Amino acid sequence: MMLAPRERVRLILAASDAYDPDLLVTAGYAVHSRKHLHRLAQEIEQEPRGGTIITEVHHDGQTPRNPGHSHAMWAIDGDGELHRFGRQTFGSSREVRHHGGKALARFRARLADRTIEVGEHAVFALICGEINIVHGRNSAAFVNMDAEDAILTADIVINPTHDRMSNAGTLQAKRRLLSQAKPDGTPRAYISCSNWEACGLNGRVQYPSPTLHTVYVAGLPLPYEEFADGAFGFVYRRWRLPLGPSS
Repeated sequence: MMLAPRERVRLILAASDAYDPDLLVTAGYAVHSRKHLHRLAQEIEQEPRGGTIITEVHHDGQTPRNPGHSHAMWAIDGDGELHRFGRQTFGSSREVRHHGGKALARFRARLADRTIEVGEHAVFALICGEINIVHGRNSAAFVNMDAEDAILTADIVINPTHDRMSNAGTLQAKRRLLSQAKPDGTPRAYISCSNWEACGLNGRVQYPSPTLHTVYVAGLPLPYEEFADGAFGFVYRRWRLPLGPSS
């Protein structure tokens, strides 16, 4: 079920109001345009709340007449203030390693924009296929040391996707690495949130399953509570993260 842009804004606000999460993460393309993003932020500014919303704008052009074709991820704090994480820099392991390293260079140049503070915790944003900054399956490792340092400083790594990723074994290995505890033993969480479409299914819809939205801590997926099961076009799940104070 494809929801209209206004309906998506309404549902994001409704979930924020009804469940009062500290951090609400949407799947990729959740907000249609910057016009809808600003509408969402204005509603929050008028009725402030305690949590932060992280979402992606499908058409991230700066004016209604030029909506653009590139998507970008944003955060909206409880007062309606906006932070732009930026656009996706690569989508596959091949893009990271090839083309003269241009995609990796763009990613490294934006590392400072990818971290925000949510309460006491640092949150780092990976956009969809940027999880391929980690490579390998039997022994997952970071492709770049600067990226590794920036990502592993975070308490929470968020990785919303546009559709379900394929190659489950490799994906799990990367999620285990991204959710490993800090050197002092402090837990780190990895959050993924996907749309129903699945990679490699030629446009066919794969309906909600346990892996549609996932949270890993210490290399393992956490159980969740489900408050919306997809019957009305969206799935809402809640986790309580066992994170200590940020170091």
